Amino acid sequence: MANSHGLTSRIVKKQAASRKMAKNKKAAYQVYMWNENPQTRKNMSYKSRHHYYENKQNFPKKKLSNKNPSALIEQGIIDERGFFIKGKKKNFLTKTMVDVKGLDFYGMPR
Repeated sequence: MANSHGLTSRIVKKQAASRKMAKNKKAAYQVYMWNENPQTRKNMSYKSRHHYYENKQNFPKKKLSNKNPSALIEQGIIDERGFFIKGKKKNFLTKTMVDVKGLDFYGMPR
């Protein structure tokens, strides 16, 4: 740590690389703002902010469109026993890991 600012050389190199990526600082800082303080924003590179923004947009919303089981079956969100097809093997009807008969997602007694 022979630098006057007290940072290690690897951090300084990362900061320089991020500055190169965001050549126009004003344009880089306008990409996306979420709840963070200005100091954190200055230390975060344009690339990581942009990736965060893209991932946030592409990530599916957790909220269901409606709570009607027959409509969810038609949409392909849950199967006929009430289990979610994607994600956690949880039953929508019983709100537990087993269905009405006491069988889990794979049809085994739990």
